[in-house]
Amino acid sequence: MKTNKFFHHFITLTGAVVLAMAAGNVAAKDKATSTAKADTEETSAQVLSYKVTLAEDGKTYQIVMKPSVTPKPDISLTGQVTLKAPHNSNFNVTNLTSAIDGTNWIEASRVDAPKEDAEHDYISFSFVGLQGASARNYAWKKGTEQVVFSFQNEGGCVEDVTLIANEDAFNVSPNSANTNPGNQFTNLGWGSVSENHYLGNYGDAITCKK
Repeated sequence: MKTNKFFHHFITLTGAVVLAMAAGNVAAKDKATSTAKADTEETSAQVLSYKVTLAEDGKTYQIVMKPSVTPKPDISLTGQVTLKAPHNSNFNVTNLTSAIDGTNWIEASRVDAPKEDAEHDYISFSFVGLQGASARNYAWKKGTEQVVFSFQNEGGCVEDVTLIANEDAFNVSPNSANTNPGNQFTNLGWGSVSENHYLGNYGDAITCKK
């Protein structure tokens, strides 16, 4: 009888230990999952802001970008910038120059006076040519601005040139031109390859020098 009680006590104690270990493993797993999720939420975000500005020469437009997070790893994959110019200005891009080694920004598409906003033309630029180590050449740093590319208008400076905003009437899918004009940038240090890490615009519309 004593033997049976001993084994009953031993089994009960063993079961309690096993349950405690299992609970500990679950708690540790939940903590690890929670930490990983927090890390992902911290890096998987819209963090890159765009600005269009006028250089000191009064005729060269510059596209400036600034991140709120330093990416780790810093591997830039794709990007798009859409310029919005008054339709009556006949804005025509010339002297498009990439500022970052290993990148090649091009004028990729254009839609003039879409029905969503017939007062403006939309000009989209994309970068190509990032190969191997050059994908790291942007060298993004938290809070630091850098000029990414520049261009001029064939007819000189035009005022009220801006960048398309997230809430722009033409920035919808589908739109009247069946295009995707939204600003976009993807860097693996800010999240996955399928994410858009562009945040929004800052700065003012262009004012030409008198």
